[in-house]
Amino acid sequence: MTESEELFVAEQIKALVPSYDTVELKATVSASSFSVEFFVTANGKKMQCFEMIDEGIFTEKNFNAASKAIANYFRGLPDFNADGINKYSVILKQK
Repeated sequence: MTESEELFVAEQIKALVPSYDTVELKATVSASSFSVEFFVTANGKKMQCFEMIDEGIFTEKNFNAASKAIANYFRGLPDFNADGINKYSVILKQK
């Protein structure tokens, strides 16, 4: 994953979680579907994205928008295989 690709993902996550120590994101993207899931560690506490929705940290609508933006970004990458399933793993550390 290039620095610009990581930067795009980081911008989407920061829209949901402005402050974090680390983010571990996994995405599975095909031409017609996608799944995005991530864990955030902040202040020594690790939470899954769906837990964060349940806790009211961000809304499901905002999560869906960020996930869709990330999936569409991956679909635009030169090595995206439109005929298969593409798996991406991103680890972000806030500086």
